[in-house]
Order: sequence, then structure tokens, then C-alpha cells
Amino acid sequence: MLEPLSKPLDKPGVRDAGTVTLKISGVSKYFGGIRALQDISVEFYEGEVHAILGENGAGKSTLMGIISGALQPSAGEISFGGDLVSPLSPERAATLGISISFQHPAILDDLSVLENFEVALPRSVFQDKPPREVARAALDLVGLHLPLRTRADVLTVAQKHLLEIAKALAIKPKVLIFDEPTASLDQEATDMLFGRIREMMEAGTSVIYITHRLAEVRLIAQRVTVLRDGRVRGVARVDEISDADVLGLIVGRTLGSAFPPKSSRQENEIDFAVQALSGRHFSDVSFEAARGQIIGVAGVAGNGQSELMRALAGLQKSQGAIRLKGRTLDHQSLVHEAAFMPSDRHSEGLASGLTVRENATFAALEKFATYGVLSRKEEMTQVVAAFRSLAVKAPGMEAPILSLSGGNQQKVVMARALLSKPGLIVADEPTQGVDVGARAEIYRILRETSNAGTPVIVNSSDAAELEGLCDKVIVLSRGHVVATLSGKDVNEARIVSAAVGAATHIGDTGAADRRNTLSGWRHFLQSDNAPTFPLTIVTALLGLYIFSQNSNFLSSYNVANILLAATALGFIALGQTVALLVGGIDLSVGPLAGFLVVIASFFVNEDQSFGMIAVGFFLMFGGALVAGLVNGILIRFANFTAIAATLATYIGIQGLSFLLRDSPGGYINAGVVDIINRQIGPIPIAFLVLVAFALAGEYALRRSRPGWRLRAIGCDQDSARRVGVQINRTYIAAFVLSALFTACGAVMLMAQIGVGDPRQGANYTLSSITAVVLGGTSLRGGRGTFIGTVLGALLLTEVLNAVAFLGLSETYQYVFQGGLILISALIYSTVQRRGDA
Repeated sequence: MLEPLSKPLDKPGVRDAGTVTLKISGVSKYFGGIRALQDISVEFYEGEVHAILGENGAGKSTLMGIISGALQPSAGEISFGGDLVSPLSPERAATLGISISFQHPAILDDLSVLENFEVALPRSVFQDKPPREVARAALDLVGLHLPLRTRADVLTVAQKHLLEIAKALAIKPKVLIFDEPTASLDQEATDMLFGRIREMMEAGTSVIYITHRLAEVRLIAQRVTVLRDGRVRGVARVDEISDADVLGLIVGRTLGSAFPPKSSRQENEIDFAVQALSGRHFSDVSFEAARGQIIGVAGVAGNGQSELMRALAGLQKSQGAIRLKGRTLDHQSLVHEAAFMPSDRHSEGLASGLTVRENATFAALEKFATYGVLSRKEEMTQVVAAFRSLAVKAPGMEAPILSLSGGNQQKVVMARALLSKPGLIVADEPTQGVDVGARAEIYRILRETSNAGTPVIVNSSDAAELEGLCDKVIVLSRGHVVATLSGKDVNEARIVSAAVGAATHIGDTGAADRRNTLSGWRHFLQSDNAPTFPLTIVTALLGLYIFSQNSNFLSSYNVANILLAATALGFIALGQTVALLVGGIDLSVGPLAGFLVVIASFFVNEDQSFGMIAVGFFLMFGGALVAGLVNGILIRFANFTAIAATLATYIGIQGLSFLLRDSPGGYINAGVVDIINRQIGPIPIAFLVLVAFALAGEYALRRSRPGWRLRAIGCDQDSARRVGVQINRTYIAAFVLSALFTACGAVMLMAQIGVGDPRQGANYTLSSITAVVLGGTSLRGGRGTFIGTVLGALLLTEVLNAVAFLGLSETYQYVFQGGLILISALIYSTVQRRGDA
């Protein structure tokens, strides 16, 4: 029997003699007064797999977050190798040899596969071998054969899980944590993983394994600890405890059969039929479902199952016939008739900014309305009933959806499907990441829904689940139906045999190899620098057109003027690029540039000494540093949004400029102006400096840890935090860097206007954003290019200069700016689609 918490954990028969690698003592964790863990004490031994079991919300992932350093305990201690190591950070944990494969992979989509390794792993991993060799060896260990430069956003869910596992293995850990590692893996990948785990055990690694699948515990684990409601309920040797006892401790009650009885009807009425359906990654799929039957879809992951499910839900175009209760449904009809439960709930199943209630009802609001008026009472009544039937655990209906555990989030997705009263339910991996107790509830609901006359189609990588739940199973390989099983033939052995024995089997990673082996040209189209190519062409063609209308346009004098103006804008836009890369925006850059020129106007004058002029430049960059710090601190520690913080700074700085000078004054030293504007032929030296900064910044962005961290934060702050990026420090540094680049632009602006004018500079906020967008940097963060920003600044300056040369009114400056932004957005999206195709 599993021993309760009150019994000592080291009693004979429970703990074997061995070295304790990791010890958790009295750990508790509270989130805003809500208890997640209470007084957790557990030991993990060298060369042993220790399974952690419990329902969703039991505290398993919270405990693993504390061990990996991603979370800090409210109380308690952590010892590693006998030494006290708490509190831990992700970086320190990795340095000690603690690695984790998260349930929701901490994969940064905007970074390449190689960059995901480089930003997540400690430098010590790359001391003996170059990063490419380390990454390739880790990927080979998990059977994932991908080009290292592949951007992570094109990977499938299964491939991201394998990449997450590869990162965990790469540091050759002493403690290896797996949080639901097989949730998205097929049988072949699961067998591979178990092989790697056994190798790690033999090498003395302590493996902590979280799963909802008891069969996996029997296969791989020596010891098991059960959590419930944030407490340890018991610990035992796996070979000394029955499944029934484990389940009883997990759910706190005796659990009956996991699967409800299958349909016993002998009806010939066909409720749902698919005939010769073909689409992306599947072809000529046909099957029928009688009333009360649940249809299962099986196969090795990556053989068209998910694409078929999306087509059945109307989310992917297909050819063929789909009939529901005698009616032929087209693409649009399927969208309205089918309720889709996606396998990746985070990217498709949930609206992260909405509450629990809103996520449950946004697809069914018309069901709660009378003559277009929503009844909140009816909405709440039905939501409460749905949540009760699925045993959803939530702190409240208006709580953020991301405050729920993964399994409860999945239940909310299912509740939404049921509340919409669909004609068809299409469930893609409906129990992925869901605990054993909740699975039984989901199975029951799916069976009741099917018995009530609503066809249910389920895709699952778990053959045992398909055997227990489904009345008929179709097995796919390379998008073709290779077997249709029904009745007694629906069993795990037949399903697995049909899937892995098919001659057309390719597997998930094989498909990925072909999809992700990009030519050099296609890889360029997928990269952040892709927009620079059309941008260069547009700049050249526009220059030639203006020259054809006015030959003075390309004179040395005008070329120098354009490049000088582009340099001032370019430096400010480089700063804006840094802010956008971390997912922010800096509205203060324009007034800051003008304010810094006003400061210079008191010191960089004709009658001032060299020392005083130096003080002026020092104050310019010092003022920029302070402004950047203020912006960063307001955002990270005062909980301002980037727009609110920098808008406040915008107003404050603009006011300071007028306090210092209410009108233009303080002429800039002519000698200083000459030095700043010095040229080599028609090319200003300052422009060459700008290009050098852009190239250096581009190199740092792609090849250095600070650059990866900037992009990681803009891509996904939560994943960046979990891989050890110091969010606050990096974010503040980004806004400081933005301000310092603005100071460089202010130096150029000072040389151009030659006087301290409080009205100058404000327009650079809009112009810098325009230049950055033209260059291809994403306003969502994570993706960007300094080279593109410089080209964007050059094109924008060229357009503004062209207005004068073509004799157009000033109104056209704004018309052209708006047009350029629209065109650049279209070019950027088109190029990205071509790269991903």
C-alpha cells in the first residue's frame, strides 16, 4: 500500500539504500493567498525514476517549477547533493545539472532551432564543443532531424516536445525532470524516450517523471509519490502498489471503470458519413458512423490525422463529400455545425486575455440570447452546469483562464464545445495533459453526447484510449486509410499493428524533414531580413523615377542631405527597433531627441571651452540614460503598459524642453557641426557609422546571448523566463539602449538644425515607427532587423525629399508615409507566407 503523509518517508521497504541527489523539505507555495503546495517533503535518489502523480491542479507542475528555479517557494528548502541551494534560478539550476522538459514546451517560436539551444542552455555546455555540434547531437538523441536554422514556429506540436526534451538532455543533467513528456508523442517517439531515460538512469541521473498515464509508471518508474490538493498523500515502490490504490489516492475516492459502456444499439441508420475526402496531408478518406457510435482516428503522429480533423471541422479546405444526418455539408456549413477541440489548446483553444466564463461561452453567445439580447443569467446557469458535469476547478468564473491548471483549461475547451450545441464534435487529442479522474469525466460526456445523437470523432495518439472509448477506428498512414477496425477488432494491439506496420508509414519527424529542409533562398524568405530585399528594390526604383523627373535629385549635394537626414532618423529608429523587439514601443523617442538638443544648446556653443562642450555631450547621453531607466522601471515595476509609460515620458520630456527654452536659442558650435557632418565624397561619415552600428547590432541579434534574450522576451515572456532569461533586467536594458540610440540621433539632429528648439524632435516618434515597420520588424515583438530599419529610414527620407523635388504639397508627405506602411505590411506578410510555404 502507498503510505500516507503521516508515516516517515524513509521507513524500511519504501526507501532503498542510495545517494540522495535532491531533497525537498517543507516546501509551500502560495499565489496571492491561494495555496498551491503545502509542506511538501520528498527525496529523489541517484539512478532512479521517481514518478509524481496527481490530478490537474494537485501542484505537480508548481513543484517542478520550484525545483527548476522558474518559481520561488513561499517556505521550505531545497538541497542538492547535500548542500542547501534554495532559492534557485533557472540559470543556477541548469549550472548545477538540473534540467526540465516542460509540459508546455518553453520553445521560442521566433528563434531558430539552434538559437533555442543557445539561449536556454548554460555557457558551460558549449565549452568543449561548438553550439552546432551540441544541438545536432541532442537532436539526434531524440530522433529529430531538422536543419538547425529552421525557425521554431514551423514545427509541429510533437516536434516542439521533442526539441524540449533534446534541450533537457543536452546539459547531461544530474536531475532530469519530465512534465508530461509523451502527451504529444507517438508510440515510436515514446519508446525512444524511454530508452533515453533508461540510459540516463544507468549513468546515475535522478529522473523525476510526471504523467497521467499509469501504464507509463509501470514501464519506467521505480518509485511513485502522489499529490492531491497541494499535499503529499503517499510514497511507495511501484512494484508494491496496485493501480486501484494509486487511483484512489489521486482522486480521493474509489474510481470505477475509466471508460463508459460502448453503444449496444444495432441501428443501421447512418448519422455521419465521409466519402473520398481529400485535403492537405490526407487523401481519399471514407468512413461511416451509425447513431451512438464514436469514431476514432489513429496512426503515427504526422500522418494526416490532425489535418483530417481540421477538415472535418471546416477549418481546412477539402474535396469530397461530408454528410450529416442526410445533409451534405460544405466548408461553411461545417464551421457552424462542428465544435472543434484542438490538440494545442494554448494557441488555438483558448483566448488568453479572456476570463474562464468568456472562454467557455464566446462560441455560443447566441444560445443565451433572446432577440439579440444576451441573458447573463441563462449564460451563467448553463456554464455552471457544464462545469459541474466536467468537474472544472476554477477560483471563479471571472478568473483569468491562464490561472487554471492545464487539465482544467482543457475542460473549459470541452465545455465550450458542449455549450454551442453542435451537430458534430471533432476532438483532436481531447485528453492531452488531463488527469485520470478528469479523463473519465470527458469519456463519459463524449459517450453521452454520442448516445444523444451527436456524432463524435476523436483523434488520439493513445491506442488504449481509442480501444476503450471508440466503436470504430480508422488508421491513417501518410494520409491514407490503411485499416478500418470495428467491434472486437478495436483493440490496442490491432491499432498499433496497423499504424506501425503500414507500408506507407513515414512518421512525424520524417514529414518534418521534408517540410523543413529549406533551400538557401527559401530560408532567406523565412528570415527576419527577407523584407530588406524588396525594400532595397523599391528604394532604388523610386530614386530612379525621381531622377527621371528632376536630374538634380542625385546630385552630390542632395545625396548628402538625404543621407544626413536618414542618419538622424536611422539612429532613433534603431532605438525604436530595440524597444519593439522586446514587445514594447517607445513613444518618447521624438521629444527625447528634441530635449537632448535643447540641453546641448546650453553647452555646445561658440563661446564655450572644449571641456564645457564635452560636458554638454555627457549630459545628452546621461539624460538619455535616465529617460530609458524611467521607461523601463515604469513598465516592469510600476505595471505600466509600454504605451502608457512612454506616453507619460513623452509628455514630461516635451514639457521640460519648453521649460528650458520657450523659443529657439543657443546656436550650436559651427566647428562641432562641421565635424559631425564631415563627408567622404557625397557620403557622410556619420551615415557609415550608422551602417556600422546596424551591422554590429544585426550580428549581436543573431549571434550573441543578449540578442537572443531580446528576441526571446518579445516572442514569449513566459517561455523566456522558464529558460532562464532575466526578464526585468533585459527589458530595462532594452529601453536604455533605445534611449542611447536616440541620443545618437539627437547629435545628428543638433548638427542639422544648429539651434536648441523645443518644437523639434516630436515628429521623429511617428517617423521612427514608420521606418521600423518599413524595415520588417514585427510590432508584436520577437522579430526584427537593424539592417531593415536603416533601409526603412533611408526610404522614408527619400520619399519626404521627393515631395519637394516633384513640386508636391506637404500633405503628400503624410499620404506617402501611410502608403509606405501599408505597402510594407503587404510585402512583409507576402514574403513570410512564401517562406513558410
